[in-house]
Amino acid sequence: MDLNEGIELTVEEGKKKEKDICLYALSTCGHCKRALQFLRNNEIAFKWVYIDSLPLERKNKLKGDLKEKFQRRVAFPFLVVNQEKSIVGFMQNDYNSLL
Repeated sequence: MDLNEGIELTVEEGKKKEKDICLYALSTCGHCKRALQFLRNNEIAFKWVYIDSLPLERKNKLKGDLKEKFQRRVAFPFLVVNQEKSIVGFMQNDYNSLL
């Protein structure tokens, strides 16, 4: 299952490239903005997209795919690491331990 099929992701360059990181966020979400800033401040390479900018059908498919793959509720920010692990929400301690 390619979660990002048909989605144009923004790529952020960073010095830390050990992990494949993708952040799904909402443009109006303060927690999402803090998650993006955390990744940037820590020079972590990652991809991201504001899912509220996607067409409704594609957004709904992505949310369903995330729920199915990771067996958890979907809320934002939704961080995916190496297509294997995920974090819902932004708690700096969780991000520090996983990244």
